[in-house]
Amino acid sequence: MRDRLNYLFETVRPAGKPRYSVREVAEAIKRDQNFDISAAYINYICTGERENPGVQQVRALACFFGVPVAFLLGEGDLGQVSRELDRLRAAVVLKEKLQAADDAMNDPGVRVVALKARGLSPSHLKLVSAMLDQVREIEGLD
Repeated sequence: MRDRLNYLFETVRPAGKPRYSVREVAEAIKRDQNFDISAAYINYICTGERENPGVQQVRALACFFGVPVAFLLGEGDLGQVSRELDRLRAAVVLKEKLQAADDAMNDPGVRVVALKARGLSPSHLKLVSAMLDQVREIEGLD
């Protein structure tokens, strides 16, 4: 179980952010599942000090990471779960990009720029995009 849980800590993370801490996982399980599991207990599982965690703890961890309980118990195909997690991560990133685009288009200033860019040749669009990248860098937005 230790290896699979550590695998989930390494691979399941908020887009663009570092891995979850055991404290974040414990707090999220308490908040979202109304189940009390301590960060120390999760850490014991991750380090192998706790080799046989309780059923409720395993269920809570599986639920948090979005995997079947069987996966944590060593019964699932690591490759298949990895592919599913990759697809989920890609969907989350796409959703965030679409939300950012939607938010941007709700800004009147951004709409004006987009409308002015409409109809430009691909080479001039590339030039405008490069200029915007530089301005964003100057303003500390990237």
